[in-house]
Amino acid sequence: MRHQSHRTMSVAQRRVTVCNRGQPAAPGIDKGQISRMAAADSGRCSRHLTAMTDSRRLSPFTDLAAVEAWDAWFRWREQADLRDFSIEDTWGRVAGALVAAEAPDEASLWKSRLIEAFASWRLLPDEHLLASAGTNAAGWPGHALSASLNAAAFVIATCDIQTRIDHVAVMACAQLAVRMLDNALRITGAAVPHLRIGIVGMADALLLLGLDYDSDRGRRESGAFVAALCEGCLRGNILLAHERGASRADIREALARASRRNFDPELLRDAECHGLRHASLTAVTSQPRLALLANDVADAVDPLLGENHAHVIAAADGQCTVCSSGYALNILRAQGGDPDDTPGMLANLPWTAQIAMRAALQPWMDEPITYPLLATNDLGDSQRLEARKLAAAHGLCEPVWRAAARSQRA
Repeated sequence: MRHQSHRTMSVAQRRVTVCNRGQPAAPGIDKGQISRMAAADSGRCSRHLTAMTDSRRLSPFTDLAAVEAWDAWFRWREQADLRDFSIEDTWGRVAGALVAAEAPDEASLWKSRLIEAFASWRLLPDEHLLASAGTNAAGWPGHALSASLNAAAFVIATCDIQTRIDHVAVMACAQLAVRMLDNALRITGAAVPHLRIGIVGMADALLLLGLDYDSDRGRRESGAFVAALCEGCLRGNILLAHERGASRADIREALARASRRNFDPELLRDAECHGLRHASLTAVTSQPRLALLANDVADAVDPLLGENHAHVIAAADGQCTVCSSGYALNILRAQGGDPDDTPGMLANLPWTAQIAMRAALQPWMDEPITYPLLATNDLGDSQRLEARKLAAAHGLCEPVWRAAARSQRA
């Protein structure tokens, strides 16, 4: 009985979320999703259903799959009591908890900066932080903490209607990510050996820029994004070492990596003078839940999955299957583009494209890119051997493959 009650309540609560503060359609909303949601609604608050498209909200969802992901994994409940009524409540809860490590007279400033970065979908905190920070069950694993920058959220339109990535904003957001994770460590006193700051939504960003995933220009643009991320992490690392104390670990390898990346010599001198707060920061790791939450962008540096891919989202009260075309395709469709005329979908790419993309990004990463590549079918022995040779030629780890179907479990 309690299970059924919670299930019914959860459906109604999801409706509260996407309808809080009624508002005009966001540019990337999939109208078909709204229709399906309306058809499935009980009718109790149908006038609110399209509020998930509200572009005047601080942090509008543009994909029903993302709403389901938030409701299943990141929304704070205490038994049957709902605490996060909206995604904005979640951002405020997490930011408020993380600034407890700041000086009292600066806490409100840093909280505002974090909320702005979260609400714009540019910065996604570790999923354990997102689920538990600021709750009565706060806690996270002792082996690593991560944060992800959403590349798609940094694509901006210029005065001549062209699109580009705002690299200055990327650097600033990466600095903020370093501080956010360092705050998490200070609050708990945990001795976490690894902080990892990586990316999601790279393939979405390339599509919005009009670049092919499997192209030299696409790889160069991706490399420029992670170069800005890497520089921002280094700047944040040095600043925190100066402000809070440098790491006692051997940072000679970290300084050598920074030198090889041809950063500003003055920045390298600052690193040698003040030290580094953390010996290692940048890493590309798979973050499927965060990618789905961010309006279904591509995970890490994966290609786009294409039209109407399914997500099985499992939570304590059951599971649901939601179909989505992903963030970039929804945006493209809303702008009048033709989703059928878009290269770079996983099904249309050679498997070599993913290895080539990783090779372009690896020089900027402090850790090897090891998470499994996507495969649309079972590779034969000869292809696997060829993949191992290609990865070795690029200095990458031996490739491991995973099926393209996305099933997200609680």
